[in-house]
Amino acid sequence: MRGVRRHLARPDLPEGARRDLSDALHGLLHRAGRPSTREIATALKGLLNPPPSHTRVHDLFTHRRLPDWELTMCVVQVLAHRAHALDASVEGDRFNQLWLLADEELALDPLAGGTDRPPPRQEATRPPRQEATRPASPAYAAPETPRLVRASSPRSFLPDPDRCRAVLFGVRDYLHLPPLPSVPAGLRDLAAALTHPTAAFAAEHSQVLVDPRDATKVLDLVQEASDEATDTLLLYFSGHGLIDSESGELSLALPDSRPDAEYTRLQYNWIRRMLLRSGAQRKVVVLDCCYSGRAMNSMGDVDTVPLADIEGTVLLTSSSPNRVALAPAGEPYTAFTGELIDILRHGIPDGPPVLDIDSVYHELYRRAVAKARPLPQLQARGSMGLMPLAVNLRYRRAPLG
Repeated sequence: MRGVRRHLARPDLPEGARRDLSDALHGLLHRAGRPSTREIATALKGLLNPPPSHTRVHDLFTHRRLPDWELTMCVVQVLAHRAHALDASVEGDRFNQLWLLADEELALDPLAGGTDRPPPRQEATRPPRQEATRPASPAYAAPETPRLVRASSPRSFLPDPDRCRAVLFGVRDYLHLPPLPSVPAGLRDLAAALTHPTAAFAAEHSQVLVDPRDATKVLDLVQEASDEATDTLLLYFSGHGLIDSESGELSLALPDSRPDAEYTRLQYNWIRRMLLRSGAQRKVVVLDCCYSGRAMNSMGDVDTVPLADIEGTVLLTSSSPNRVALAPAGEPYTAFTGELIDILRHGIPDGPPVLDIDSVYHELYRRAVAKARPLPQLQARGSMGLMPLAVNLRYRRAPLG
């Protein structure tokens, strides 16, 4: 017979903001079904690098000192996603406010000692990012620096850009298919948004290809990025998607691809296999093409399990398996990529301090519904939906008091 899971003991705290934060954490833990600290630590593997031990998670609930902000916000997101009828963004804002009040209380307490203050955060911090190394794009105007929770906290929430790699490629001019004039601008400005100082990637570790003539050039870059990435690996494609006439699988059309000749295309399955062999902790694929949702379907045996069925992966597509993508005439970007760029550039009003995969997807979906456009699709394994992509540049915390 399984043993009864013990309640985590609440720390002995005086009345005030720190006790309020502790009580709220224990209340959220109860709402989430009281998962063990080992379960929580496992769910955090895709969010924090290095991931915290279950002992550190245990201390967050039981130690009298103020817990680390970054660990607190990650744990809140994990628990909120497990709890019934809770909005993770709302819970994130609520606990951010509770933490700030507790931090302010501690700063004003002359009797507070070392055991009350947050533990050292050496593993969570990283050197400031050099803005001079980021690509300058005439079409990309950096927004005004927002009033963030703490100048360093949301940024330190992001993946380590030096250990991340990104490959973005797309096709504008086709010999046997209609051209897609908006693809180059989308590639350029999405790369700029992803490598902005408030986002997760670095320009020196990101590759952009427009109109690659053959599959080998693309696959060589993907292989190189797969070998080098240890934190996050991102692959983005914009162009025509085609369906294999026999298997029904997705393939990506290159400039010389012919609709009646499968061997002239780049098979999505080739890219999937490379990414699965990568040592990157997190793998993200974004496909902006017709029938891109087919990348989510399993087409056979274990060897052809889709990328999104593997732990630590995310697959975000611009359309469902049987829908075409949209490139509106006269607009600077394709429909999906244009919204994605706008979200990363300008943020989400009333959103969380940091934009994760889930919040970006829900905003993409909301906008697609409002404009009657193809609906994006998302598959994220485990806690990968909580993976942070960028600081939310429209986040404004409520004033204290």
